Amino acid sequence: MVAVVAPAGHRVRQRPERRLRGRGPDTSCAEALRLDHTLAAYRNPRISLSVCDLSDDGMLALSDVSLICGEHLGVSFPSQPQSCGWDRFGRVVRCEPGPLGRYDVAVEFDCLPAA
Repeated sequence: MVAVVAPAGHRVRQRPERRLRGRGPDTSCAEALRLDHTLAAYRNPRISLSVCDLSDDGMLALSDVSLICGEHLGVSFPSQPQSCGWDRFGRVVRCEPGPLGRYDVAVEFDCLPAA
């Protein structure tokens, strides 16, 4: 189990660690394209994400829009001074209300990178 320390007023859940690789903190932004054929995806096809932490297997990000668990995304990370841009496909494994009306979104990346 992973113990989590949260700021005052936030609920704390303990979950078993399922990650294969460790995640590191990240403060970049990403754009997500919703790939499923749902009404919510047609209404908001592109979503801006504020990345909190990132690994080869997935990421945790903040979103202004609630996403559906199991929803498929194409995620684009724009180029930065230290690295070029890259893309990944993934699926939402968790979306929970977070602080300030935003949503905590956990995305698991597919094994193969986007072409």
